[in-house]
Amino acid sequence: MAERGIIVTSGLSRRRFGQLAAGFAASLPLAAPSILRAQEGDVVRMCWFNTTTVSAQIAHVLMRTDIAARNGLKMEMIQLAASPAITEALVSGAGDVGTLSDFAAVTTMAIGAPVTTVASQARFRSAVLATKKSGITKMEDLRGKQVYGTFGITAFQNAQDAALKAGLVPGKDITFVNVGPAELADAVGAQRIDAFFSYDPFVSYFESSGHAAVISENLSPVIVLAANNRFLQQKPDVLKRLLTANAQALFFAAQNNDLVNGWFRSLEPAKNIPEPVLQKASKYDPAWSAKTFTDIKVALSPAQIAQMETLAKWGVEAKLLPRLPDVPKFINTAIAGEVDKQIAAGGFDVQSVKILRA
Repeated sequence: MAERGIIVTSGLSRRRFGQLAAGFAASLPLAAPSILRAQEGDVVRMCWFNTTTVSAQIAHVLMRTDIAARNGLKMEMIQLAASPAITEALVSGAGDVGTLSDFAAVTTMAIGAPVTTVASQARFRSAVLATKKSGITKMEDLRGKQVYGTFGITAFQNAQDAALKAGLVPGKDITFVNVGPAELADAVGAQRIDAFFSYDPFVSYFESSGHAAVISENLSPVIVLAANNRFLQQKPDVLKRLLTANAQALFFAAQNNDLVNGWFRSLEPAKNIPEPVLQKASKYDPAWSAKTFTDIKVALSPAQIAQMETLAKWGVEAKLLPRLPDVPKFINTAIAGEVDKQIAAGGFDVQSVKILRA
């Protein structure tokens, strides 16, 4: 498909790419939220978005298998556009639990939202890339150049950090330019810019299409699970069973990559992500290749919490956050830690999982 005479990909137009990256579900013929209910169990309203690798696959497993019911849960899976919409749902009480990027979670902390980060769900890659026509092969080559991307996301902080490590001072040696996802895709497709930053699966797409090459990557970004405080306080046992189900769903996905990738690609706005791109992007999360259930970890690690603190400091310095939050106070690792102990003891037979909805 082409737009403005520019071929971005055989199946992914500039406009579609922008919609996908920005999470513009409202502008797409998005299917009604998928809801899978067990016959009995505690209701959990889980908000998610169908673009982030591994995280989205987990949601599909929870919708399409009996894993939730095994844990005494009735899942109501509410598909929303992106982190901001999920944050709003959690704050308003329309959702009990939701998936958020690490910087989105830090943002809820900075505004004092009644939301607590309760687990690590998935990891993803961010990167700085150079376009094919630029001839740039390393970060040091960006001196005096402009680097494009969307401000206010984890990938922006990662890109600035990569510049500093290369001896480039943002605003002096290198200039970052704020641009929306659709405009970025257009510029990359037309090779009008030299460098940009993004995150997977879009990093993998631009690599696979030959439009750009990675010159710096960061594998630390994480998708977290955040819970409405009332749900956390009133139903800690339900949350514990949800985290258990989430871990089991992740392991099921790790053992059934092709099947679950197909489920991911069955819904907008991910229908036009090429399967090889999706698989490549997913592999940057070590859990995607888990061999045993004990390879799955639920609780945020000290390093991940420290990274969120770094994001908070950066957010304040970049004037993206109103105040510096005390990050650890907004994180509960106790329940996830209990689940990790259960996982270490084993006992989950992935072969016995039943598919309820193909």
